Amino acid sequence: MGIYSQLIPLVKPLTILIGPVPLFYVYRYLKSTPTIIQRQNRRPLTKSASLSIVFLAIVSFVYLCIALFGGSENVYPLTQARFVTSINVIQTRLQRIRRLTAEDHVLLERLATSLSERLNYATYGPKPLTECTWCLSLHTQSNSQPVMLGESTMYLLYSLPGIIAPYLFHAFILGITTTPFLASSPLTRDLRIYFSYALGLTLAAELWILITFDGTVNSSATEFRDVSWLHWDLQYFRYTMLCMISGIHAVLVYVIETGLLVLPATSEDRLLQLGIITETIGARMRLTRTIRAVVFQNSDWREKMEGWWTKKRVENVEIPVEIREKLEGEARNWVDRMIQVKEE
Repeated sequence: MGIYSQLIPLVKPLTILIGPVPLFYVYRYLKSTPTIIQRQNRRPLTKSASLSIVFLAIVSFVYLCIALFGGSENVYPLTQARFVTSINVIQTRLQRIRRLTAEDHVLLERLATSLSERLNYATYGPKPLTECTWCLSLHTQSNSQPVMLGESTMYLLYSLPGIIAPYLFHAFILGITTTPFLASSPLTRDLRIYFSYALGLTLAAELWILITFDGTVNSSATEFRDVSWLHWDLQYFRYTMLCMISGIHAVLVYVIETGLLVLPATSEDRLLQLGIITETIGARMRLTRTIRAVVFQNSDWREKMEGWWTKKRVENVEIPVEIREKLEGEARNWVDRMIQVKEE
């Protein structure tokens, strides 16, 4: 894929900057998580969580299909033409494959205008060339007639809504799947924060690659494999990343909702649990004092209570025969050992 060379300068500084941080969080998690996870901690999957997982799986499958089979058509690999092949040859080959449409005629006309239009085609795809009329401007050259050529900056602005739209759609999906209706656990609802960061970073990386890409590197390309088809590479990158984000989201929802992993409690949760326990103990002690005060105010109840406690004090506790014989045998052995020690 042609964008690998563009991603390496972007990812390398981030890896050096934040590389050790995930290792620190993993180490702290391993130290704070119990080594043995009890089976009774597992919970059945709720209907809302099942619906969320199925929905995310369907969305992930749709993204995968778009990445593999969707997107706009590239006439160069379709007609097995090189980047310098004449447009008339491409048109003839395309007619043998299928019927030409009005958009095909417009696209071939734009590609035949100049080399810059073919470079913009490799960078921004066919839609800006065929649909953006306000991207064209009149250019005059010496000893030639004025021609209408597209500006790369205008093509970029025209392509931005189509690039941002899938991310906005997935942000809407993320908002739905993390609502209290589909996410019963607070930790599941908090996933929207981290996946929003992932969406934002992916969009920023794609825009950075598109803006900083130098389209003139394709001007000297002759073979098809020498051309960097940035538009189709970015489309594959976009929907592959969205597919991975949806799949990871579905897996995390299953892990959290079923209790497959026991996450360590935060300080706030521990303080909350301690406060609840303290309040419960205090309420029980107040209730005990109240009941005792009421009992002591009634002479009959007080006599019954004192009689019950007196009976418990004088009551003989019956010891089982097996335990009594075992204790007596141990006592005799101890006494025999002490006598032997004194005789020596």
